[in-house]
Amino acid sequence: MDTRTSSKKQRRNELTHFLRSRRAALSPADVGMGAADGRTREGLRREEVAVLAGVSASWYAWLEQGRPINVSHRVLDAISRALRLTERERFHLYRLADVNPPLPTPRADPPDTQVLQRVVDTRASGPACVIDRYWDVLAANEQAARVLHLGQDGNENFLLGLFTGSHGRQYVNLPQVARQMTGRFRLQTSYFADDPRYEQMADRLSADSARFAELWGRHEVEEFVPMTVELNHPDKGPVPFVLYTMDLDEASSVRLLVYLPPGVTGQGPVWK
Repeated sequence: MDTRTSSKKQRRNELTHFLRSRRAALSPADVGMGAADGRTREGLRREEVAVLAGVSASWYAWLEQGRPINVSHRVLDAISRALRLTERERFHLYRLADVNPPLPTPRADPPDTQVLQRVVDTRASGPACVIDRYWDVLAANEQAARVLHLGQDGNENFLLGLFTGSHGRQYVNLPQVARQMTGRFRLQTSYFADDPRYEQMADRLSADSARFAELWGRHEVEEFVPMTVELNHPDKGPVPFVLYTMDLDEASSVRLLVYLPPGVTGQGPVWK
């Protein structure tokens, strides 16, 4: 059995366990179907979930058994409502069903930029900034402002600055960084395929930067993994760093970007 087949089988097994556990956590009274008199086992029956979701009992049984059947966004949403799934559980259901997950509901309250600023101002050994899912810079420390030219202007965008502004000119290995960042952005668009702003961003970047347009046309994807960069420090000249990316708020896709000198694990700034 190859890795891809094994992965699909594992995902179907997890789908089975997940649906059964969510069904077992509900009673008929929880979903407005009256008391479950005379039952020997707690939880909803498959047939009851099927009725609530508006699908046939046999089709729902096949889904819960992990059979390789096609499912749509509409049906998964109906099952999510029937099982009273939270948004995170709904997202998980989509993943297990091998369907592109829906967009998360935006938070009513925006990120606390004062808290984010404290994050980048402390415990950083090099430049650090926080970006949202659209790569807008929410906070940047003093080193990021001085070396990367980030956080100096309002409504600044990391990608736009990389390809069209002074931010990009700070990288000695800009071609490599530009390729990897474009690949990360391309991968991100697949997670938020229904969000029109990503297409708008790509159109603007393609119009403003021939480099981005060429890289975007390759349709390469890159994971958010540590990457090596070399920065033009205003006093020290070229300085190598490893760029680490960490999720600060998964629901809002807020990320912390920290540039650390290779081998540095201690606290506090090591250069300015």
